[in-house]
Amino acid sequence: MAYHNPISYQKIFELIPDLYLILSTDLIILDVNHSYEKASLKKKEEIVGCKLFDVFPDNPEDETATGVSNLSQSLNYVLTQKEPHTMAVQKYDIQTPEGNFEARYWSPLNIPVLNSKNEIEYIIHRVQDVTSYMSLKNEQEISEILTAGLQKKVNDMEVEIIQRSKEIQKLNFELEKKVKERTETLLKREITLAEQNRKLQNQNKELEQFTYITSHDLQEPLRSLVSFSELLEKEFSSELEGNGSIYIDFISKSSKRMQTLVKGLLDYSRIGNNKELIETDCNQILNDVLTDMTIVIKESGAKINLDKLPTLKCYPTEIRQLFQNLISNAIKFRKKDSIPEIKISAIEDEKNWTFSVQDNGIGIDQKDMHKLFVIFKRLHDRDEYDGTGIGLAHCKKIVTLHGGTIWADSELGKKSVFNFTIPKL
Repeated sequence: MAYHNPISYQKIFELIPDLYLILSTDLIILDVNHSYEKASLKKKEEIVGCKLFDVFPDNPEDETATGVSNLSQSLNYVLTQKEPHTMAVQKYDIQTPEGNFEARYWSPLNIPVLNSKNEIEYIIHRVQDVTSYMSLKNEQEISEILTAGLQKKVNDMEVEIIQRSKEIQKLNFELEKKVKERTETLLKREITLAEQNRKLQNQNKELEQFTYITSHDLQEPLRSLVSFSELLEKEFSSELEGNGSIYIDFISKSSKRMQTLVKGLLDYSRIGNNKELIETDCNQILNDVLTDMTIVIKESGAKINLDKLPTLKCYPTEIRQLFQNLISNAIKFRKKDSIPEIKISAIEDEKNWTFSVQDNGIGIDQKDMHKLFVIFKRLHDRDEYDGTGIGLAHCKKIVTLHGGTIWADSELGKKSVFNFTIPKL
């Protein structure tokens, strides 16, 4: 099988002999190729990101200069009509690095590039430098003296310009074809992705509805079961013989535990129902969480060290639940005869805030790490540590809702660090 190197369109663009400049819709220079740099006496790094007419103003010493006006009209036509526009040959002087202006003549073409929504993403400004040709023509008109050799040179230049125009037209056609094909490919991908997102949203909605209905409908029979088991224990405990009291106690505890599980499932299904992102001070959220947990913190003697946390756009109710779950776990899974020490911090990078909740607890066995965020997966016997096994599943769903990731680092018997990212918006 023959091997084909992948095509580098950027490299093709850079090396095309014709002059190309790419503009945004607000006429900011986005890119230029090498030929354009050479002809315009400008370096790419000096002009990319600048406004077009700041870089290429009219010659202030030429009172008849119309380059800026004519080019502006052409670009406005492209922006409004979304069609290419070919300009007549323009006299548009170029400023040298020393600040002087040199007379230049150009043959420009402006081409819009449309996206899948038929909106202009950017404009391709393509020109030919015809200064040499126009200078000869002007010289002919002024002196009215043309030798046979000069005429031949003019004719040769005309042939060369025509030939180069054909070559450039062919290259432009191929480039525009590639752009069109790329646009069509992106459009197809967007359509496929949109359909997949629609299906996923429908599936999530159905799953949430199913979870809510199931959890809600289970509440009533469980309440009845708990209520009647308590009545049985209260009214008939003295009359029961043998294992009767044990059986009733077992039914009562199992029913209450089932109630707790169903409530956890219901809470899980409700995460993210409030879809409003709010600018939130995480320091205030932590203060509220710690206030609510005052009794637990005092009973355990926990020491909590808080670094300065950021203000960010998030779902505040869910973020509060996230911190509360992680801090509760850090206190709950502490070593015997040991005071919990918890450190909460955050670091910033280019795209995310990464939060860490570190403890000095019992740690997690590496073989159990894959079970951490699975709903109802418990790592310890109920007799050792109470709970439903849904808290960390809540945490993962909340972080995922924000577009982040959550993971844990741990040393068995020493400590655990739960990390999660929240993207900047």
